[in-house]
Amino acid sequence: MKVRRYKHAKKVLSSYKNVFGFREPFQVIVDGTFCQAALDGKIQIKEQLPKYLGGAIQLVTTQCVIAEVESIGRELVGALYVAKRFQLRSCSHKKAKPAPATDCILSLIGEENPHHYFVATQDTELRGSLKKIPGVPLLNIVRNTIVLEGLSNTSRRTARDLNEGKADPSDYQHSVIEQLNSSAATGDASATQRKGKRKRPKGPNPLSVRKSKRGFATSRPMPASSLVTSSKRRKLRLQRQKAVEFLAKVAQSHTT
Repeated sequence: MKVRRYKHAKKVLSSYKNVFGFREPFQVIVDGTFCQAALDGKIQIKEQLPKYLGGAIQLVTTQCVIAEVESIGRELVGALYVAKRFQLRSCSHKKAKPAPATDCILSLIGEENPHHYFVATQDTELRGSLKKIPGVPLLNIVRNTIVLEGLSNTSRRTARDLNEGKADPSDYQHSVIEQLNSSAATGDASATQRKGKRKRPKGPNPLSVRKSKRGFATSRPMPASSLVTSSKRRKLRLQRQKAVEFLAKVAQSHTT
């Protein structure tokens, strides 16, 4: 059951990322009803919500939400303590005359949710109003577990129209398209420059050229003619020595 819930959240988040341009850290607007439900279910919002969404988050609320929780009294003292720990997002309402939490959150979301807010609430009326706005992820607590609702019908129609090219892309999609076009243009220009350059003959690779080994050079074999002449010279030299020795012996015998 837990694995299925995480897979569902991952699938829904991928749709919001690809179609509406959601990026980390995810900004989550939390109202008093969600804080009270988390206390009742013993849910640690700051610890469990990042694990469930699979990324960094920023828990935020408004002064109007805190004022509404304070006006209820002791019943929501714990929810008030939890809400005051979140970051405050400035709204158009004055602190002296705060608006209802529902109206304040709807004013922050606007008509197209340009700041990519998640909304965590147990208020069914607020969730019904937010489902009419495309690209608003909704979180609520069911059976003591945090659940990310699927895409509303309005968000599905917007996603389908964007895929079919019937609606204009968002600002984020415009920026991505411009980046792709610019990179393609630079790539074509570099390709034409490469084609225009003349190819010059390259020299030999210095690593492939073998160096001469001076110390290991072998001596060339002597030709056959030189071998013949040297043997003849050796024989003549021996004959002369023998003749000299013979004459020396003859002369010695005459003297005696």
